[in-house]
Amino acid sequence: MSAQVDTPEATPGADPDEAFSWTEPSPWVRSWLVRNLPLRRLLPDREPEYVSSALYLMGVLTLAAFIVIIISGVVLAVGGVQWWHHSTLGAFMNSVHFWGVQAFFLFMAVHALFNFFIMAWRGGRGFTWVTGVLAFLLAIVTAFTGFLMMTNWDSQYVAQQAKDAFNAMGIGAVWNVMDVGQQFTLHVVVTAGILGFVVMVHLGQIRRRGVVPPPGAEDREVPDGTSAPTPGPLAPAAAGSTTEATSEGQVQS
Repeated sequence: MSAQVDTPEATPGADPDEAFSWTEPSPWVRSWLVRNLPLRRLLPDREPEYVSSALYLMGVLTLAAFIVIIISGVVLAVGGVQWWHHSTLGAFMNSVHFWGVQAFFLFMAVHALFNFFIMAWRGGRGFTWVTGVLAFLLAIVTAFTGFLMMTNWDSQYVAQQAKDAFNAMGIGAVWNVMDVGQQFTLHVVVTAGILGFVVMVHLGQIRRRGVVPPPGAEDREVPDGTSAPTPGPLAPAAAGSTTEATSEGQVQS
């Protein structure tokens, strides 16, 4: 089956040929969003039957773990870099954050391997694959800065070993891994912020292009522009329920 191509939605005032203007009111932004992120893709009411596979759930499990990491990380950041050593609440949130990271990398590794073997860049999804790989690399850097600000013996050992490596590369004067305050800023603001942005772009690309089918199952994709369940190889949603896929997974309610 040939690659699926989105067509512009017939939305009043959304002229795809309208030029952008800095000085005059223009629906250019809305036109761009309608063409590239159509509502039928952002809020689908049906998905292909293959998304019910457990391997397709790895993406949404990665996203769920990432949300847990963000929430627990914000709580830890508000308390500072030492309070989780002296507070029961801090110790609990530190454990939630730590094990959330372990789950995040586990699910993300399985998600990445699965999408590699099914060639998830097919059907015009190359940029989706690139943003996913970039998110994986950024997650490693983010986890590294997190280890550097744990303020325990493990953190000190990692910082001392990394210091020699960074000095050998000539970047030790810029990235001082022994400076806990610098690592706190890098971890909470810089690396986590960039990672969150890339994840959002990745999710937007998935919603725009749809969930990639397994090789040889391209005919089971939901046809573009359809919303109501129809008989055939596609699995219709049950009465009174909705099905929505996020990060190449499936959530039913």
